[in-house]
Amino acid sequence: MDRWDDLKFLLAIERHGTMAAAARALGTNPATVSRRMERMADELGMNPVIKTPAGWGTNPEVRGLIEASDRFHEEIEREKNRLRLKHGLQSAEIRVACSPLISGHILIPALAECAREMENIQLSFHNRAMIETLSGNDVIISSLRPRAGRLISRKIGSIRVQVFAPERDPAIRDWVGLGVELREFEPMVCATQYFGQPPRIHVDTFDHLQLVMRATRLAGLLPVASGLEMADFVAVPDTAQSCDLYMSHHESRRGDPAITQVTGFIAQSVANSSFTRLGDGISGRR
Repeated sequence: MDRWDDLKFLLAIERHGTMAAAARALGTNPATVSRRMERMADELGMNPVIKTPAGWGTNPEVRGLIEASDRFHEEIEREKNRLRLKHGLQSAEIRVACSPLISGHILIPALAECAREMENIQLSFHNRAMIETLSGNDVIISSLRPRAGRLISRKIGSIRVQVFAPERDPAIRDWVGLGVELREFEPMVCATQYFGQPPRIHVDTFDHLQLVMRATRLAGLLPVASGLEMADFVAVPDTAQSCDLYMSHHESRRGDPAITQVTGFIAQSVANSSFTRLGDGISGRR
């Protein structure tokens, strides 16, 4: 292909879903992305994008070209980081996508202890719960193990979650849960079965859930480590669930010193966190 830069635009459409979303991610406008795709269509003899209910997305016929572009991009990032770190420069940005619970309570607090080891790593954290694909990120952490894509995945720990109820009314049926998009999350399914009804209030994060429980005195689903902080709340026996955590990155980043450093930091931080060390649910009064 004469214009390698066009592949960046095609890859962005694949990663972000539509031409409009790709334009936002690339810091340009949809018209520019559209012109790049028109030029690529002339080279390929077919349109690399098709109309979908969500907008203009990639044509399944260019799957092989997208996969080759993805490998090329990841290998370039790997070699850039190898050279930059070898010569004392900061790495390229390493995007880590995970839930706010993991970033806010496990990874960010651990940065202080690893400041020296991470001083040449340029990190950015992005809130994405239940993520299954890289979607433009370098490393993802999720309770869902990716089943597609050329990814290296490994289990790095688990977080125990449990139903907590106000001590003055432990049999309360009204409760606070995560958003409806997480209704298939196994602990949410089990909590719904326990309460016999959906949550009365939905929130986006466990931190918000904890705040609402304190304000309303409703029951709710929390990580055990968070529930232990809740004065006047008790754990409901036999409601604990374990959520495995999987860390994934592209297989082409094997040997990237920045990815090696970041994944090592993540694994160590998860292993040392109270959120993962509290492996068993608790019963009744604390």
